[in-house]
Amino acid sequence: MRISKHTHSCLLVEDNGKVALVDPGEYTAQAGTLDISKIEKLDYIVITHEHQDHMYIPLIEEVMGKFPSAQIMSNSSVKKILEGAGLSVVTESNGDVVLEEATHEEVFDVPSMATNTLIRILGKLTHPGDSLQFNSTTDILAIPLQGPWGHVTQAMKKVVQLKPKVVIPIHDWHWREETRNNILQRIPRYLEQYNIQFH
Repeated sequence: MRISKHTHSCLLVEDNGKVALVDPGEYTAQAGTLDISKIEKLDYIVITHEHQDHMYIPLIEEVMGKFPSAQIMSNSSVKKILEGAGLSVVTESNGDVVLEEATHEEVFDVPSMATNTLIRILGKLTHPGDSLQFNSTTDILAIPLQGPWGHVTQAMKKVVQLKPKVVIPIHDWHWREETRNNILQRIPRYLEQYNIQFH
């Protein structure tokens, strides 16, 4: 499986002739880190939840402009929003993409959080969106490291609990570059004792 990160929580996943784009959000669009012209094929756009850092309609429309047959997959809340923008959304799992409910972490000043969906792609990658409330993973886990709802210590506790073979950091846009670099140097040293790879 080939996985590339395109800022924050956006991943491009390629395996066995299938290609999925996960959480194309506003930070990805602002950073210009997703070069759509270099993507040759796209089967799925998978969205964990409706927050703008995970779902940015102008970017999704741009991707669909090149790949009109790509299937957008998410939950019913995202479906309602995107269908209002004229985009069709599938809310049922299939053989390539499994959608599971995973509660969005609480934010102190937000009374009701968005519906969050954990996704599993091709039985190899787990992407939980903005949740640490899940109890199983595939061999590869994309783990959210930071946000107004959580921090890296909570994330590492979840990794050690579930013991994936490989960890990919996501949800780290809020950090200054110096902080990000410091943490990303420390994590692999910590996970080494558990025989978990960090990329």
